[in-house]
Amino acid sequence: MTEQTTQVDVIDGAYVNFVSNLNTDRDKASHGTFQKISVPDDQIEAVYQDWLAKKIINRPVQDMLRAGWYFTGIDEDQSLTLQAEMARVKLVDRLYKALIWMRKYGKSFLLLGMADGKSLDQPLDLSVLSRGQLQFITVLKHSEVSALTHEYLPLELTAGEPFQPKYYEYKQRNNSKIKVHSSRLIKLANGEEEESALLPIYYTLRNFASINAGVASLVHEAKIDVIKFPGLMDAIKTRAKDVLERFGAAALMKSLNGMLVIDANEQYESKSYTFGGLPELMREFSQQTAGAADMPYTILFGQTTSGLNNSGEFDLRSYYDRVNTEQNWMLRPLLDLLMPVLYRNIYGQAPSGMKILFNALWQLDAKTRSEIEKNNKERDEAYLERGIITDAQVAKQLREDKVYDFLTDEHIKALELTNEDSSD
Repeated sequence: MTEQTTQVDVIDGAYVNFVSNLNTDRDKASHGTFQKISVPDDQIEAVYQDWLAKKIINRPVQDMLRAGWYFTGIDEDQSLTLQAEMARVKLVDRLYKALIWMRKYGKSFLLLGMADGKSLDQPLDLSVLSRGQLQFITVLKHSEVSALTHEYLPLELTAGEPFQPKYYEYKQRNNSKIKVHSSRLIKLANGEEEESALLPIYYTLRNFASINAGVASLVHEAKIDVIKFPGLMDAIKTRAKDVLERFGAAALMKSLNGMLVIDANEQYESKSYTFGGLPELMREFSQQTAGAADMPYTILFGQTTSGLNNSGEFDLRSYYDRVNTEQNWMLRPLLDLLMPVLYRNIYGQAPSGMKILFNALWQLDAKTRSEIEKNNKERDEAYLERGIITDAQVAKQLREDKVYDFLTDEHIKALELTNEDSSD
């Protein structure tokens, strides 16, 4: 008698258990798959109405912009003039709206309004921009702008990025369409996929909202009155209206007087629902939501996470480090493009040596800051005694570190002259 063997297809992995059907075609877990989802704009708008979704979209952008930035490589007067030009074109407001729409919908656009004597479908050469030509900067939604794919920019103009459209079509409120050259638009894209930041956490947000709604509905069922009425079913068949009026009157009497009047043959009891375990369930889903949004629980929900001596400080530091990374990866390229435009619009020439530095997002407490400044002071004194650095260099560093804002270029120049005289 020959032994027969059964061929079983292995679904995943090298380990197979034929008794429990693990990793075979009969393993139910092995048939789970991921499906690509698509969320339309109207659903994104509906999700964004929820306070949690709005905070997930808005808060990182607010943190990217709230501390601001400053300039090096230009003198103080130029810096102040450049800040005034930023206020004129409402640059921070425009960046805030553009970044919000980018995170909300996946992409947005900045349109440069130039009085250069050319139509919008003509290329814009920023290198020849003269004084006073920048009139405005406006933000456009992704639904207002569509790429015209019949003509693409050469690779040498796109840093090797293929299939970049040469022209876009701007749909105005009156449904008229304007052809715009790509050099007059700045596209802000949320990742390579250009998808909404709400898309990856869509189901997590939905589950969180569902749990909250379910728990809220249980509050109305926390106490249920049960009345046993003799012959209820027969009474409903023959005189349903009377039965409904009878118990409607009983409910009204109870709500008004805090008592319930029933017949002697009827039985009454009250059942209460216990909410044990629900707070833990809600907290678990809220922590999952914070993790999916890549935001600290402390910031997203305004509470510290559970745990011994857990103040949330480490989570906050990690979050602000991530925001700083987004500043350098997303906001800095925008500023590196826009700030020379604003500078040319003021002075009619390109800036030389200008750099943009972001102010610190994480603020040290007074005790820690005092200890750091004391250590820096002792370090600087040692280097000054050895002649490694000068008073002027220390003053420059103090101004860069924002220790003293009143250190001017004239004061630093005077220190440099004093050092030169002393060296002679």
